Amino acid sequence: QTCALPILASLLAEIFNNIIQYQFDGNSHLIYSIIRKRHVFHQLSNLPEDPNTVTKPVRKRSNSQAPSNSFTVPNNSTDCFNKPPEDWRPTREWVCSWRKKLPLQTIMRLLQVLVPQVEKICIDKHLTDESEIISFLQNGTLVGLLPVPHPILMRKYQPNAATAVWFRRYMWGLVYMRNVTPPIWSETNIQLFEVQKMQD
Repeated sequence: QTCALPILASLLAEIFNNIIQYQFDGNSHLIYSIIRKRHVFHQLSNLPEDPNTVTKPVRKRSNSQAPSNSFTVPNNSTDCFNKPPEDWRPTREWVCSWRKKLPLQTIMRLLQVLVPQVEKICIDKHLTDESEIISFLQNGTLVGLLPVPHPILMRKYQPNAATAVWFRRYMWGLVYMRNVTPPIWSETNIQLFEVQKMQD
């Protein structure tokens, strides 16, 4: 299932693109996070085709532990956390098959426009508070600076173990938070999620 990793990266980039193109005004915190993590997008944009270069991070990601589920996952369910065969290695063909398809143009254009502006305002006004930078982004615009807006991509929900875990925890989190007052959960042993330490 290691081949699913580029698909997940592409879907995540699609989400960012939709937000940048159609909901920029209300998502200044996300825009700021993209700017802060710009090195990740630059690495993706300049990812070499040499399979040896991508072997280490891919194997490290695929060998990481999957999140613990509070229920039994059927054997025939789609699970993006399954480990690949031990003898699996990235090939040049595998890298080329998805590298150029990553939809990074909108994100890279955003970084090209906003990073110099943010750096300039931080230097000119000696900004050290993130809230002031976010306020600057809230008042900014990318109208006429981004690529031609693409149609909104709509995808049908496909059930799988990972989203089932997320939905279950999200729903129970809502139930818990909306019923704190009156304190109906007092003297109960509520555990919404579990924190695990990952070994390097």
